[in-house]
This record gives sequence, structure tokens and C-alpha cells, in this order.
Amino acid sequence: MALFLFAALVFLPALQTRRLVTDSLLGDSVVDRRSILGQDRLAKIAAQKPVDAYFKSIEKERKEPNALEAKLFRAGFYQSSAPLIYTLCRLGAVCIGFLAMYALLSRVLPSRLPEFLPFAGSALFGLACIVIPSIMLDRFENAQKRVYRRSFPDFMDMMITCADAGMSLEAAVERVSQEMAGTHKWLGIQLTIMNLQLRAGKPLREALRELADRIGLDEARALAVLFRQSEELGTSLTEALRVYSAEMRDQRIFHAEERANSLPVKMMIPLGLCIFPVVMLVIMLPVIIRMRGIFF
Repeated sequence: MALFLFAALVFLPALQTRRLVTDSLLGDSVVDRRSILGQDRLAKIAAQKPVDAYFKSIEKERKEPNALEAKLFRAGFYQSSAPLIYTLCRLGAVCIGFLAMYALLSRVLPSRLPEFLPFAGSALFGLACIVIPSIMLDRFENAQKRVYRRSFPDFMDMMITCADAGMSLEAAVERVSQEMAGTHKWLGIQLTIMNLQLRAGKPLREALRELADRIGLDEARALAVLFRQSEELGTSLTEALRVYSAEMRDQRIFHAEERANSLPVKMMIPLGLCIFPVVMLVIMLPVIIRMRGIFF
């Protein structure tokens, strides 16, 4: 059962993702593989695989980060040895979990049981511990997103100030990145990378799109879309930034109100477990003492 649960947790999402991608490529309707239309679509998918392999090789030649490196980068680990350290942490979690469970089972289980039973249970527990570094990495990534989300409205306000002063967008990004490096370190690092990309000749909307991919915020993606629409429609970018900054601050207020409204529900568990038994003891103790004096 443990092997089945581990396989379901690890392999089932990958299989479901592959099935969804295949279904999206084939279309919404079910296609018969024996039909001519189904074989034609399967041939198109097979022809797309060398194209994907080519672009993946180009990405490797350009030394662009893969999924693990991008996730570590979003979590705040910028060292080149971060993927190696992460892999070693996963192996260490498996070894520590195996040794700890084996030491526990060898003492708890009776000696008349087969000898391979503690080893098998420890191996399953060790394999299950491989997900602990992934969970911790997700927590670090979410914490880093919260840092970016707190500092992003300040970035918007400074961009509006620079735009009102008559600076171009590229000069505004450079100025804001220098100012943000002292107050908001992590967002300043991302803006510095964006500034270097702009100096290299990359368009602003592509640099903003890559910034949104690096920090993983919906606000940054919406800002990239806003820049693209303003550039295509020819509208005033300063007014669009001002409206978007106000909407972002309203959204932050809504999130704060939502968290404040959910606080009484979260407080029910500690109140019920810690305070309610003490209150009942204070109320019932005089009654118990008086009844003991009367009946006993």
C-alpha cells in the first residue's frame, strides 16, 4: 500500500499532465487512433518532437536555466551549486529517514518477525522522505513571492514618479532598480537583471515578461500585458500605471481584509483546546468541592 501511495503521489501527476497535453494537442473530442484523422494528428505530434528537442538544445547552448534551476532561482537560491546542493539534500533526507526508521523499527518490532520487514519499512519511509526537500523548496518559493508582492507596489509608485518627471521607461527602470536595491533587496536584484537585459537590446515588454517568469507574480504578468497593450494602442502609459497601482493597492487591502476575517475561524481550534478546558475547570471546581463536602 505504501508503494502504491508513493507511486500515486509521484508518477500519477506526471501521467495526468502528459495525458492532458496529448488531449489538448489532439483536440477536445476523442480521436480514434485507427482513423485517418487520428493518425494524421498523431503524425503531427510526432513531427513536433524533433522541433521541441531542437529548441531545448538551443536553450542548453544558451545556458538558460531548466525547471529546477528556475524554481531555485525563484526561491532565492542564486548560487550555481544550488541544484547540486538540492540533489544532495534529497539524498540526505532519504538516508536519514531510512536510518532513523530502521533504528526505530528494530527496537519496536518483536524479534520473531522476519528480518527483512524492518528493512522494507525503512526503505519505504526513506523513499517517502524524498519529498521533504521539495516541500521546503515550495515554502521558500512562496515566502519569496510574499516578499516580492509586498515590494511591488513601491516599484509601481517609483515608476510613476519617474514617468511624471519626464524620464523614459528604460531610464526609469534603471533609476528604480538602483533605489530598490537598498530598500527591497530581492526585487532590486530582479530589476537589475531586467536593466541589463534592456541594455543588451531586449524590448521592454519581453524583459517584463521574463521578469514575471522569474518572480512568479500575477501582478508582474499583468504589468507586462499592460505595457504591451499601451504600446500597441498608443495610450498614455503614465495614466495606465497610476490606475494599475491604485488597483493593486486595493487588491492588497482586500487580501488583508480576507485574512482578518478568517482569523476568528482559525482561533476556534486554540480556544477550544486550550482556553475552554481551563474555563470549564474554573467554573466546575467550586461545584465539585461543595458536592464533595456534602455527599462525601
